[in-house]
Amino acid sequence: MNFDWVTFSFQLVNVLVLLAILRHFLFRPVADIIAQRQAETDAALRAAETAKADADAAAQKALAEADATVAARQEVLGRARKDAEAQRDALLDKAHAEAARIVAEGRATDKRNASDSRAQTLARARDLAAVIAERALTAQPQDFNGYLSQLVAALQKMPPAELSALLNGGDLKLISAAPLSENDLSMVKSALSAFDIAPELSTAPELIAGLELQSDSGAIRNSLAHDLEQITEAMRDDQAD
Repeated sequence: MNFDWVTFSFQLVNVLVLLAILRHFLFRPVADIIAQRQAETDAALRAAETAKADADAAAQKALAEADATVAARQEVLGRARKDAEAQRDALLDKAHAEAARIVAEGRATDKRNASDSRAQTLARARDLAAVIAERALTAQPQDFNGYLSQLVAALQKMPPAELSALLNGGDLKLISAAPLSENDLSMVKSALSAFDIAPELSTAPELIAGLELQSDSGAIRNSLAHDLEQITEAMRDDQAD
């Protein structure tokens, strides 16, 4: 194999010429563009760092101003709180003193009026008791037969449904203020025979006088004690009005 130096030399020249052309028309412009882009990037980075430094400085300043504002506000609030506490203590002291004065005056007034008040209360109680007793006794029957007649009349006036509920309600009792005599028992049986009942007999001295019929479903109150209760309640309502 023979080596052709002429061809080799010609090709080498072509390569060198091509490299010169590429260097002039491609590599150098590209390098310039890259250098320009690098310069622009460096400038942008420096601008960003400057902006970040400015922002950090502004943030630090804002934080310092905020801290100063918070401290000033806390100082103002502290003074306001102290002033409010002082005013509150003064008002409480004044209120305690006024309450003590009112209590002292009230006790003095109570002492002056205690005896008169007790006397007036006792007098009113005696008058009220006398009126209640007079009204109750005026409306009472004269004897046992009168109470029995009132009981029978109350049974006759009751609506049928209420009468049935009372008489059939269970644990039916005829209650008197004192034990009944044979004559009283005879009158009771005769009077109640129309209702076909035989109630259990019971005694309750607290009735004072009278005759009541009670069951688990209701009662007919027919006694002096009941009348006293009604008159007392009515007089209390009148006084309240």
